Amino acid sequence: MEIVSQATVRPHDGWMGELNAGQILRVTAKSMIDFNCFKRDDLKEYFDTARTRIYNLNIYPTAGHRLFSKQNNPMMRFIADGFNGTGLHDLQSSQGCPELMLKTVAPLNEFTIENLPDPMGFFRNMDISPDGRIKPKPKGPLEPVDIDLEAEIDLICALVNCPAAELSASAADCTVTILQP
Repeated sequence: MEIVSQATVRPHDGWMGELNAGQILRVTAKSMIDFNCFKRDDLKEYFDTARTRIYNLNIYPTAGHRLFSKQNNPMMRFIADGFNGTGLHDLQSSQGCPELMLKTVAPLNEFTIENLPDPMGFFRNMDISPDGRIKPKPKGPLEPVDIDLEAEIDLICALVNCPAAELSASAADCTVTILQP
């Protein structure tokens, strides 16, 4: 695969970029990452945690699952998950760093704290207890791992490196790579 672009995202910083349908977004990290994506030519169509849970019949997305939009359309397909077996990505929690996500997506001139979509928490490693409480599990991987998502439509993706000491490795860089198969 050819590298289209690659960026390092420092802790408490964000990244936003465009993907064409068929391109792969690789996120290499060990700290908690809040992720969102938007249809490039209609920002009102954005990744939706609830529809993603419903259509996959799963609250912990991994390889083989798809990410769906608020309008019920597939947006991305999870094709590789190096975190699988170590921990679980999270569709249950809200923004870990909402102000940072707002700053990251500010160039879109579309979102406020009131309408910012809930993200997927990569490497968040949350657990739902039998009585319904959400709580952190032990920290994620000791070394960075890759997750790969294939864009099914043209997208704008945004993520923030939002490490939380109780959930993930603190102060760890994240690498974001866009690949052309």
